[in-house]
Amino acid sequence: MIYQVTSKDNRRVVEAGKLKQAKFQKETGLFLAEGFHLLEMAVAAGSVLYVFAKKPIAGLNVDQYIVNDDILRKLASSKTPQGVVSVCKAAPSQPIATDKVICLDDIADPGNLGTILRTALAFGYRDVALSLKCVSPYNDKALSASQGAVFKLNLVAMASKEIISLGERGYKLVATSLEGSASLSSFKLQPPYVIILGNEAHGVSNELLKAADYRVKIDISGIDSLNVAVASGIVLYELNRK
Repeated sequence: MIYQVTSKDNRRVVEAGKLKQAKFQKETGLFLAEGFHLLEMAVAAGSVLYVFAKKPIAGLNVDQYIVNDDILRKLASSKTPQGVVSVCKAAPSQPIATDKVICLDDIADPGNLGTILRTALAFGYRDVALSLKCVSPYNDKALSASQGAVFKLNLVAMASKEIISLGERGYKLVATSLEGSASLSSFKLQPPYVIILGNEAHGVSNELLKAADYRVKIDISGIDSLNVAVASGIVLYELNRK
């Protein structure tokens, strides 16, 4: 159905506006996705509940609320909204089943998180474990940076003990670290394994470092470290190449 909405106080608008906050995303399992590219990805995944748009979108089989620029700006996060904001439902997490897993340990920057998710999908990863203190993958900046990867990945919130327990299932835990580490250029490993990427400021937690079967580092010079999103691309490329 198509509905015309002109008031910012409309119940649907108010409810959707709350979803810009992580608290309400967590409580409801819903989030906002802005733009036509994310809408296309969300539709393919069956995640869209309804949309707010400046004009009707042909072929879209969900309720559409046609709104003015003021309402769209209220719901959108970008300064120049693309004309559509979708209300989507997060897919329920599934048990980890693939033999190559990425673990993100307390990633704080949503842009980094989204970029890593996009990179993971590009290199054929499907299961991503998120530590309990990771920024939300449904943050607007994370969604934008992921380019819709969130709709194709199995995102699983896991405590450190749960991540470590994957070792009991035969997974080798591989932590990125600058200390006591093997060079990535000479490192070879067959699946199943879990690649652990750490917090931007503090790296991988001590608990996970101690539990890791291997530690690896990227050979660099002229600077101490790389941005975690950049590092993820190098690590995943190198492991896939070998």
